Amino acid sequence: TPAEPTMEEIMDFAFKVVNELGAAMAAPHIYIGDQLGLFKALARSAPLTVDELAAKTGLQERYLREWAAAMAASGYLDYDPATRTFTLPPAKAAVLADDDSPVFVGGFAQMLPDHYKVIPGIMRAFREGGGVPYSDFTDDTFIGTERFFRPGYVNFLVSTWIPAIGIQDKLTRGAKVADVGCGRGQAICTMAKAFQNSQFIGYDNHAPGVAAARTNAEKAGVTNATFEVRGSTDLPKTAEFDMVCTLDALHDMVDPHGAAKSIFGALNPGGVWFIVEPNMSDKLEENLNPVGRVFYSVSMLQCMTASLAQGGAGYGAGMGPANIRKVAEEAGFKKFEQLPIENPFNKYFLATK
Repeated sequence: TPAEPTMEEIMDFAFKVVNELGAAMAAPHIYIGDQLGLFKALARSAPLTVDELAAKTGLQERYLREWAAAMAASGYLDYDPATRTFTLPPAKAAVLADDDSPVFVGGFAQMLPDHYKVIPGIMRAFREGGGVPYSDFTDDTFIGTERFFRPGYVNFLVSTWIPAIGIQDKLTRGAKVADVGCGRGQAICTMAKAFQNSQFIGYDNHAPGVAAARTNAEKAGVTNATFEVRGSTDLPKTAEFDMVCTLDALHDMVDPHGAAKSIFGALNPGGVWFIVEPNMSDKLEENLNPVGRVFYSVSMLQCMTASLAQGGAGYGAGMGPANIRKVAEEAGFKKFEQLPIENPFNKYFLATK
């Protein structure tokens, strides 16, 4: 029989929960600050009073006053009571205001409203099975996902990930590469700009995302990339690709096993499948940390449920290395390895045909 808890133990846990609920209530303020450009305005300025912030942004002083107070209480803004000014110092601006920073979280914050919005559907799935399809999500999810993953691509894809794969020379000379589940095309655009002798194609089953990818490529001046609406299990099995990528996409898929077989058929002999997935262990006890909390939480509210909504595998963000290896080996890949790339949020794998 467990010992009766002391009042101190109860209060310690109560304050932990209150702190977590406060963080949940602060999350919409991060979304607002990002969408209204408040973090960027503060990052580019000397310390500002609320009145000065209102004059700078053209927004309502009363709302800004409450927003700034909430952000200061959360520790996101610095507040000087002597001058009644708010500041977003460089270390915090890198997280909240700089879209190119490798630690920028504005995209993740943009996804949050949809995660709250789908809760009724999630609760229905608890009772009846199934899930919430991506058709129930808004552009906040798709644009937020693009903004969340783009910093990793622009900072590390060409400089760190591709050298670790060992395909840099081939890409420089000229290779053919596909990104399956390419979303709005940021990874393709990054690679295509760096390796102009190679040809890149992005596949995704979300037509609006593919249209946005084409627009992004045009804006970036990319001419050696194309995008096509195509499901992950329906790739051209022409054995013509030197590399196929799935970047934080495999665990979301309705049929990861079918996708792996399709990728195998698309690759030429010796071709490689580059897989980026959440940094999760196969053991629950090794994921009981802040990173695991984020991935399990977003998985239930998005990744897992969207797959289950289509009768899919529903692996979710906790898919883990063992399942990824199983999917690759069942598809016929002769070699599977985890690449020695250090990152607190992702693991990197390479499967060779």
